[in-house]
Amino acid sequence: MAAVISAIDKQSVHRICSGQVVLDLATAVKELVENSIDAGATSVAVNFKDNGLEGFEVIDDGQGVDPVNYESIALKHYTSKLSTFEDLESVMTFGFRGEALSSLCALCNITIITATKDQVPMGSKLEFDHNGKLISKTPAPRTVRI
Repeated sequence: MAAVISAIDKQSVHRICSGQVVLDLATAVKELVENSIDAGATSVAVNFKDNGLEGFEVIDDGQGVDPVNYESIALKHYTSKLSTFEDLESVMTFGFRGEALSSLCALCNITIITATKDQVPMGSKLEFDHNGKLISKTPAPRTVRI
């Protein structure tokens, strides 16, 4: 008897595809450091918890995430840098945040603490589910560690 061919559920598809974007700890860190540089950071620090086994954090002094983008920053295929395929030819940055953050959300718990220049010293702590959907937003002080 032949095995039945059937569709894979969307959550599993997203996790499989995300595993092809974020291959390992080094790739995850690289993606977030590139996001920091794209955001104008002049200082970036990476801290590992138990050598990365328990997590890591990337801290920068970049421009922060505008509150209008909180809901969409980690959704799959969302970016401020492209609107059509042809736009890829003119991208002058390391990447487009939506893919990396969305992929990381599919694989682990993601929390972002951010503040724009107008919000400092208070910002927002953003927590996302495995689909990149914002599930929690709370006030948080933005600290820059160097």
